Amino acid sequence: MSKKIKAFVFDFDNTLLPSDELVVRSFFKGYEKVTGKKASIEEVISHYGPDEKGVFYGILNDKEKAEEAFIVYLEEYKKLQSTLFKDGFNKKYYSILKNIKEEGFKIIVLTGRSRESSILSLDYFGLSNLIDGLYSGSFYGVNKPNSFKKLFKDFSLSNEEVIYFDDTLNDIKSCKEVNVNICSVTMYIDRKNAEILKENNKYRVVSSLDELNDFIKNLIKENK
Repeated sequence: MSKKIKAFVFDFDNTLLPSDELVVRSFFKGYEKVTGKKASIEEVISHYGPDEKGVFYGILNDKEKAEEAFIVYLEEYKKLQSTLFKDGFNKKYYSILKNIKEEGFKIIVLTGRSRESSILSLDYFGLSNLIDGLYSGSFYGVNKPNSFKKLFKDFSLSNEEVIYFDDTLNDIKSCKEVNVNICSVTMYIDRKNAEILKENNKYRVVSSLDELNDFIKNLIKENK
């Protein structure tokens, strides 16, 4: 008999928040400040995998400059966040998360981005009081399987007792490494990538907040 779900684990970028513009523009600012040149979106995206400081190192190949660019990135990120999201976090999404918490389940954020930018957003959007744990990215590359292993140990949970919500094909692969069920969330990504997730995720895909809400409510009911 399978174990009951005890924790709902969420990625951040394009899962909790449509963050592409926020992140990319902040990368552009950090790169331009350090090099005096403009970066292309293709160049930035091609180095995705590590946290933001690791992305800068991949582009610049200089740890000191990567550190400097990351500081500028965080400054720009904080300013842009309050400009692009003046109305704060989506109210319907907040109520979904609040209901998870009130029903007695854990809410954990597990992301590939830096701890620094994650905390900036969780605080700004009023989510810090809802989450029980935060697992961030690594300077050296993709580390989500290791983050899950640490999560299992920290919260005394098995792989069957958590479910992950994310928006990328790579994370379907990461979840397979640790045998965690993943619900792909496609409402903040383009149609092409959404179709790729539908083809590759045999567990569950949701394309709207209403679908996400219904899916989570059913999970709560089944696992109480």
